[in-house]
Order: sequence, then C-alpha cells, then structure tokens
Amino acid sequence: MTSPKLQKMTADQLKAMPAAVTIGIATQFWVELISLPPGNNNRLWLFVNNTWTNHPNAAVGLLASVQAAFATGSNLEVEVWYDDAGTIVGLVVRTP
Repeated sequence: MTSPKLQKMTADQLKAMPAAVTIGIATQFWVELISLPPGNNNRLWLFVNNTWTNHPNAAVGLLASVQAAFATGSNLEVEVWYDDAGTIVGLVVRTP
C-alpha cells in the first residue's frame, strides 16, 4: 500500500474553489437514486450542522462507504466539507 499523493491545483481550480467552506460530522444520510427532475442521479444527501448538504452524481464506491459508516455497529463517522450553497466539496469516512 502506498501513501496518498498530494495533487497540486491549478490557478483556475483554486479560483473555482468556494470562498467559505464549513466542516461538520454527518448525522443522517439519504441517496437519491433516480432524481426528479432527471439529471443528477445518485445524489448523496448528508445532514450536517442541522442542514442538508448534497453531492451530485456520487460514485458507487462513495455511496457504499457512507452507507457502511452509518451501518448499525459501525465505529466510523463521515466528516463533510461544504460550501454556502450546501454542496459537498469534500468528505472522509474515518474512525472517530
């Protein structure tokens, strides 16, 4: 197993980053498997800091990891970074 590698961001990527990011631990989740209106299938919703945040078009592996964290008896938690619009810009599943 190798260590994660840091990826350098371009100037355009840095400019596109949200100005304000909030961090918190998710306490609930739900997955929108078929969205209405169509277009954002597999939208992951996480309840963080008393507000619903979302990640559009979440990958299957990400959904499985979050679901495992919320499984009965799990000792994992989901830490979430989200912007002012409630869009998830980062998350980790980890032991507390």
